[in-house]
Amino acid sequence: MADISPYPLYNRTYHLYRLSPLHHHGQPLLADTALSTHAKRLKEQLKGDNVRGVQVDFARTEDTAKLGPLEECNWDMIGDEDAWIDRHRQSVDPDASQLSTGLTADRARGIDVVLEYEKQSYNALLLRDPNVTASPEGFTSLPLLLVKMPGPIREIFLNYLRTSFDAHVAPLRLPPRFITSSLETYFSRLSANTSTQTIQDVVRQLHIQLSFPTATTLLKHIDITIAATDVPAFVSRGKLMKNAQDQPFTAALSAYLRHHLALDISQPRAQISKIACNSFHLSTERLKLSAPDPLADTSFSDEGASSQDASAGQLAVQDFLTSLVKEAAGSGTFLSEDLTTDRREETPSSSASVKAGRRKRAVSNAAVGNDNKKKAKARGKENGVRVDGDENMVHV
Repeated sequence: MADISPYPLYNRTYHLYRLSPLHHHGQPLLADTALSTHAKRLKEQLKGDNVRGVQVDFARTEDTAKLGPLEECNWDMIGDEDAWIDRHRQSVDPDASQLSTGLTADRARGIDVVLEYEKQSYNALLLRDPNVTASPEGFTSLPLLLVKMPGPIREIFLNYLRTSFDAHVAPLRLPPRFITSSLETYFSRLSANTSTQTIQDVVRQLHIQLSFPTATTLLKHIDITIAATDVPAFVSRGKLMKNAQDQPFTAALSAYLRHHLALDISQPRAQISKIACNSFHLSTERLKLSAPDPLADTSFSDEGASSQDASAGQLAVQDFLTSLVKEAAGSGTFLSEDLTTDRREETPSSSASVKAGRRKRAVSNAAVGNDNKKKAKARGKENGVRVDGDENMVHV
């Protein structure tokens, strides 16, 4: 059977935005007719069709001209990866249509907006927590907006959301605490007793960027690379430290840097602004998630894993997305940056477990080749630090 097309959340670099509740009057937004209407209107704007008799040329720049004409613009509901596979299995296996169930609005994770140009395709995801679907009457709350589009097209799309839904769109700038907590979520899942996956196999080599936004103009950042074999050692050492149970890796890394560089990353002048590994790339304004490996079939013979419906990597992705949606939603209203920073949650919360009743299913080809994918070497421009097996960890 042919491969299922990749789940759009994975293996793409997205810009992060916060989105206020979308006002859509009386017609539900998550309905085929409404989605088709908005797809048609957005396509007309991107193509520069006539608006009230006036030719409006929205996206005629050198960058967009290289893409060729806009062929398709689609707005569709999107669910989790299982729902995605059920929906697209029909195109590769006609008999599967009898077994799959359609995605309903109450089970939808959000909206997938796809722009198909002659030479390239782009998309945006408007997401929510599927376990929290309540919205004010006449509104639909999709607080997390992920956009993969070039600048001119992205601005047209964002402006369409503002004008069509009376919505406020703002860049989502993740605080350093959230970035480190996201990494700790992966470590917590992968180091659990029930996990059949290891930190070394899933996270692999780890790249961390320290920035100094207010300390100096001479030093922009420091890039740190930790070898795959040393990452679990940092986690284990951190668990032995006092008051470090919630963030053992961060605590061990902080102690290491104090000892070897006399650098205290607990001070606000030094911030962790980017983390990159095999599982994800996360910075203050951008995100790239890799498709997690599913639970191996051999795990059925393991007593600890026989009751699991998903791998530790899949559970970590669910936890991360849930916390990211909450971070985007904030307190439910758009406050000033200072106020929202005070009210943000410090650590990603665990999401609900995967629905019971594990079933064998096709795996989208986004996950294919993850084991063979070679990670690019970390760039060390101004200053670089490499932590490998030859370095002795600081004793705490």
